[in-house]
Amino acid sequence: MKRVVPLLLSLLLLAGCAGAAGPVASAAVRATPEITPESTPETTSEPVATPAPRALGPFLYYCFYDQPEWGKVTSAVMFSVDLDQDGAEEPVSFALRPEDAFATAVAWGDSAVVLEEGDEFVSAAVLDLDTASPFYNLLVVIDSGSDSYVTVELHPENGQLRKGAVIDGGWAWAEDALWFEERTDFLGTAFGVRSYSGDDLVPDSEWLEMSDVPTAEELETRWESMVDVGVLLHTVLPVPCTVDGAPGLIPADSYIYRLRFRADDDLTEVCLPDGTVARIACAEDEDGWPYMIDGRDMSEYFDNLFFAD
Repeated sequence: MKRVVPLLLSLLLLAGCAGAAGPVASAAVRATPEITPESTPETTSEPVATPAPRALGPFLYYCFYDQPEWGKVTSAVMFSVDLDQDGAEEPVSFALRPEDAFATAVAWGDSAVVLEEGDEFVSAAVLDLDTASPFYNLLVVIDSGSDSYVTVELHPENGQLRKGAVIDGGWAWAEDALWFEERTDFLGTAFGVRSYSGDDLVPDSEWLEMSDVPTAEELETRWESMVDVGVLLHTVLPVPCTVDGAPGLIPADSYIYRLRFRADDDLTEVCLPDGTVARIACAEDEDGWPYMIDGRDMSEYFDNLFFAD
């Protein structure tokens, strides 16, 4: 499948539409007056892009699983760095399960921060997310369980190490930018990528591009396998949507694949094999699950949604 950001997934553990014919029933989206703007809300426009701060990619890196006999390692000095850019380098270290807590302690010199995100430390890297600010950034990745990665930004303030933004996902440096892969569970578990900028890790877009988008060749050669794993989704009921802002329905017995999703998980853009692009809106029920489409459980519309633990 097409990678939106080259080499992103291969780096993560260490730190559109494709038009094609396929064995599909009617793929047309027909207009219907039954779908109202209230049930399928209009999307907001994409915010105007602002110039991102000039950034410097990672220049120091430590991977826990690259260390000799890493299973016996509980603490170590990873590297020395002039994190506050005062002309003197200080050691940066970690310690697992401080005071037997389910946590990871990260220290810079005599200052330490306890990260309660988990005790399965994965990696740490130093980079400069804003070359105009007077410090470098330390990104720490922790496996919070079942290969669910969390990235924590740390930086110095007044001689002390401070915790900054926390992103649910792993990161990679590509195309001179910092990219994160984040999860969605609307229409099944999948992942998308977007870039972040600045010391505060501000997302550059409210949309995440799908990590895997079927290519034209894959739609010809891997149709059944993509259906089996929920990359190609099969409808069993007409699915309310919008096409070019107008209400519509994706017919039953159609196949779609996702192109991107909005960060708050309320809207997903999908493509039919004939090239039609539609948007499906959702809302959570009062308990936060399941996701609802036009007032119905999303699983009622599809028969092959895949969910990871």
